[in-house]
Amino acid sequence: MTKWQKNAAYALALYALSVVVLRFSSGGQGWGTALLLALVTTPLALWMGWLRSRLNEQAAEWGRRRFRPWPEERRR
Repeated sequence: MTKWQKNAAYALALYALSVVVLRFSSGGQGWGTALLLALVTTPLALWMGWLRSRLNEQAAEWGRRRFRPWPEERRR
């Protein structure tokens, strides 16, 4: 599978899971409402996942570029 196909399959699975969770949660939305709410929550969840990985990459890069030793290393 190509990267595009993997991303599409992941988004579709997340959408289906969101619909089922919204439909059968304790609030009990109708099918139409659950479908529409999942259209909103799916891109938001995908964006939050992308943002988390991006911040982790930047934090790792910042850790590699740190020129001062960490405080626990200075006490030695």
